[in-house]
Amino acid sequence: MSKRVAVNILSVATIAAPIKIEELDEKRIVPKMMIRRRLTRNTKIMLYLADKCGFNGTKIVYGSAYGELQATVGITDAILNGTQISPTLFQNSVYNSAPSYYSLLNDDKDEILTISSGKDTSKTALQTAALQALLSGEKVLCVVTECLNIANIEEINSCTNFLESGCAVVLEIANDETDAVEIALKPHEGIVESLWDIMSLIDNYEKGRVKHFITL
Repeated sequence: MSKRVAVNILSVATIAAPIKIEELDEKRIVPKMMIRRRLTRNTKIMLYLADKCGFNGTKIVYGSAYGELQATVGITDAILNGTQISPTLFQNSVYNSAPSYYSLLNDDKDEILTISSGKDTSKTALQTAALQALLSGEKVLCVVTECLNIANIEEINSCTNFLESGCAVVLEIANDETDAVEIALKPHEGIVESLWDIMSLIDNYEKGRVKHFITL
């Protein structure tokens, strides 16, 4: 049997660009150049969104339908060409690269969960974040990013007009359900579908609806 919980949305952030997001405030957020150079695009976007949300640590739920495509392509190119695989590419190829870098950079030792569920990625990430908040009694950062800007992507891309995008919310369990609303899922044309659920929640928040029901 499904359970419905009410959550307060404390802050939100979103960003997207047709090709590459140019301003992620990287030098301020990650002042050490040698570390900054190792970061994936998903990581840089997640760090930016967490900063915009004013998030300073606790539990994180991170989602991405497509993961670290640039690192994966670099590895497959090396295999195809018979060259040595970069250790950095190998390290950066896993789905939890972005939140792991956040944890290292911010000395955050709390729990991290990573979700990949196709077009339902942000829906599942929000459900997981709500469950985390319910069980822990703490606020939770839920962030979903997609970075599809790889060579020849235009030959196969049919799902988005924005090759880099991301959304984040910080939520906590509401003390009561008064004025809580359902997330009215709506299509966001031109945006990769894995972001639609969290973007629909952010749309509600920006209209002044800060309390939402999430069905677990």
